[in-house]
Amino acid sequence: MSAEGLISAIEEEWLFDDMYSSAILEGLADNGAEKEVAVRDFAAEVIGNLGPYGYFMKVAEDGRPVQIDTVTQFKSEMKGEQLLLSFTAPLARPVDPQHHAVQFSVYDPTYFIRMVHRPDDPPSIKSKEKNHCRVHVEPPNPSPATIARAFALDRGASPDDTLGDLFAEKVHIRCK
Repeated sequence: MSAEGLISAIEEEWLFDDMYSSAILEGLADNGAEKEVAVRDFAAEVIGNLGPYGYFMKVAEDGRPVQIDTVTQFKSEMKGEQLLLSFTAPLARPVDPQHHAVQFSVYDPTYFIRMVHRPDDPPSIKSKEKNHCRVHVEPPNPSPATIARAFALDRGASPDDTLGDLFAEKVHIRCK
């Protein structure tokens, strides 16, 4: 958060599960240079692939969409046996959580992948100045009809890019 109380970017850390991490690094020596290169290059590949999908992020101010600019700050590393992707998603325009309701969610619009915020390290506001912000993570609460709709999708069907949003956590930010 800036000194003026505006949010201009969202910092994300995605910790991939053991199985996905193993699949990405399959066949590489545990401590070899080849693995180091693969881990380092993972971030650039993922960020490049996510760009057309808004980096799987949906940001809104008073319900109006806020676009994400091109992500240029990113890195990947190992955290134990898991790949960790860190990146900063700059907003196309700063949002003002003191005067407007700000919300964001993270989800894959093309395929269901469970993405949740860590309860032991929930989203927070980074600021050099003391802020009076409240961040609330709202768990998803899809209706039985929505769940049935999701289960009824055919594997070959075109994805419904609104469906993932119904299963995503919503992060609400309000400041005084």
